[in-house]
Amino acid sequence: MALDTSNWSREDLVREAKLQTDAIQRLNVWLRLGYSLVAAGFLVGYWGFYDGGSTGFGVLGVIVLVVGAVMSVVLKVGTTNAKKNVRAILDAAGVDLDARGKKGSRAEKNGRG
Repeated sequence: MALDTSNWSREDLVREAKLQTDAIQRLNVWLRLGYSLVAAGFLVGYWGFYDGGSTGFGVLGVIVLVVGAVMSVVLKVGTTNAKKNVRAILDAAGVDLDARGKKGSRAEKNGRG
């Protein structure tokens, strides 16, 4: 069952976009954790298999690497789609993100950028 947003005001849409943006930022923290798990898993796996650690640490490293990779892929796809959704919400609210970015480029033209 989809939520009917046809009667939402501009303020409602902007508020929803803000809430979703906050959620995306929280998910990006978990995404960084996933990237860290990939790196840590690689290091532990390398140490376990090639650098004097036991094979158990090598297996543990591979498991951590795989968990981190799956976590990272799922979160990256999810946050990418969520950003597209926020852009669509703001388009429906009449907010042009590209025009807002061009206003900030004025400082570059004045030699302050």
